[in-house]
Amino acid sequence: MWVSKTPLRASFLGGGTDYPSHFRSYPGAVLGGTIDKYVFIQALPLAPIAEQKFRVTYRTTESVNHVNEIRHPVIRETLKLHNWTDPLNIATMSDLPGGTGLGSSSAFTVGFINLIHRMKGIELTRYELARQSIHMEQVILNENVGVQDQIHAAFGGLARYEFTGDSFSIEPLRLTTRRLSLINRSMILVYTGAQRSASEILNSQEKRTKSGSNADYLREMYEMTKIGATILEAEGDDLAALNRFAELLDQGWKLKRQLGKLLGAGGGGFVLFVVDPSLHPAFEARFGRQNIIPISMTNGGSTVASIA
Repeated sequence: MWVSKTPLRASFLGGGTDYPSHFRSYPGAVLGGTIDKYVFIQALPLAPIAEQKFRVTYRTTESVNHVNEIRHPVIRETLKLHNWTDPLNIATMSDLPGGTGLGSSSAFTVGFINLIHRMKGIELTRYELARQSIHMEQVILNENVGVQDQIHAAFGGLARYEFTGDSFSIEPLRLTTRRLSLINRSMILVYTGAQRSASEILNSQEKRTKSGSNADYLREMYEMTKIGATILEAEGDDLAALNRFAELLDQGWKLKRQLGKLLGAGGGGFVLFVVDPSLHPAFEARFGRQNIIPISMTNGGSTVASIA
């Protein structure tokens, strides 16, 4: 059996500038990182005598004989792209619900593309994995998505990513262990109790971006990623740096509301807070302990393991 493990992500600043409609005209950038919550995909080759050649389990279960009959778009199109014909049992699990603003759809795409390549004996570079995942979502599936989620999931870690034209660059953030530990102790996700389709919500935002209505907001959000990286990397008192960063997050939140966004496309899902750890119990009392999810940043991107 093969298993891929792909991290979800928390986007701090710059979300919305990672869409081609923006960064092909103006530079875009995001500041964020992968978190210790994952999408898992298992793939078990079946014997040729299997009753159905393909069994796919996610929110529902599919049992079909031909790849073209698979309803899950990423699984179907990836298997078609690789001319896959061998019987296969595929199952997916996630630490957190999908459609909640943490990049789960793209994490799944990255994880499944990584999985299929490794099963074929091919180990993609992080760059290739990100590029192929972006191509799958934007070109083959024609989904209205940006590029930060796939890049986060492929590369992993806390970083600032810049997008210009058809290229992107990576600037891993240089933090001390003590400062990173303080960030990790301070971050919580608050679940709003709603899930939604990011692609649908982003249609109206894309129209505004293409018309130029969002240009000023997006340029300001781009600049904020530089400021945020400088704050987090600066020497000095860790708590003071985190307070300045939290103020910047609040400013970014106000801008994102002009675009109709939360952590992801908006309209539901999780809200990210950077909170003094001593105040976490107050958040649990206000929102309910079951709706509070502590998170930490992780260093690695998507991985695949073979289990005998």
